[in-house]
Amino acid sequence: MSEIRLQKIEYYRAVKPPTLKQFLLRKAVSEISKEIKGTVGVLTEQGRLMPNSAKAFKDKLAGLTAERIAELHPEWAKEYEGIHGQR
Repeated sequence: MSEIRLQKIEYYRAVKPPTLKQFLLRKAVSEISKEIKGTVGVLTEQGRLMPNSAKAFKDKLAGLTAERIAELHPEWAKEYEGIHGQR
């Protein structure tokens, strides 16, 4: 039996801040997740099984874009500017 050889590899990666669109979408997903937390059950739709939480999440995200989120929550855009500066 051959001997297993291991090699340690280390590297550095520059961490970039998220774009405004990424920040807004992540914030919206986080807020929706808080709203639907605890939703249980399975929904049968067109012969497929789908958890109620997934259906609620899908319904709340339908048609939601970063631009629409910025219109609904301008304070989130200001929060982004406070954290990451004007980009």
